[in-house]
Amino acid sequence: MVRDDFHERLAALDASLVGMAQTVTDMMGRASRALLTSDTDLAERVVEMDASVNAMRNRVDDQVAELMTTRPPMAGDLRFMLSAIRITGDLERMGDLSKHIAKIAIMRAPASAVPTEAMPLFTSLAEVAVRIATKATQILGTRDQLDATQLSLDDDEMDALHKRMFAQLLSDWPYGVEAAVDFTLLGRFYERYADHAVNIAHQVVYLVTGDVRLRD
Repeated sequence: MVRDDFHERLAALDASLVGMAQTVTDMMGRASRALLTSDTDLAERVVEMDASVNAMRNRVDDQVAELMTTRPPMAGDLRFMLSAIRITGDLERMGDLSKHIAKIAIMRAPASAVPTEAMPLFTSLAEVAVRIATKATQILGTRDQLDATQLSLDDDEMDALHKRMFAQLLSDWPYGVEAAVDFTLLGRFYERYADHAVNIAHQVVYLVTGDVRLRD
């Protein structure tokens, strides 16, 4: 009976991670729409969602603590619990980055924080970020090692877009210093968001294989 309860709690922890990942993916989609359309109401909702992400992380920490006091975990279960703590750290940061994007949209409203010329580039950044986060969420559910190792290919696309941003910024930037600062910060937020999603995939590989070299 103790064993059944323990594994039910492990399943609940797994579900918590997937739910948290779904939330930060949704946050990025909303934040990007708010940024591209100057929708302050939507941006405000993203900012509000960040508190729920923080609460989710606290619940996962509590779940792990409870599991560790239930009984001495087997090696694989312990690896999962340790990975869960690291994964929630990445997920919380992804929520923060989405919130930062939303705040820039609010700060520059009713004008757009993204110059018209850069709209296609930011549309691509948003699409890649959401795609990577969606895949990371799926990987958390399936623990598919092959999918996890291939997520870096999507991250390469994000890195290429980030390089295009700097090329545009350094070519002939006519929008002033304030817009250049926003442009640089936003690009960094999208890049780091994708990096954290890839970190989650590496954690899944570590969870499946036990290879500590792939945790970060």
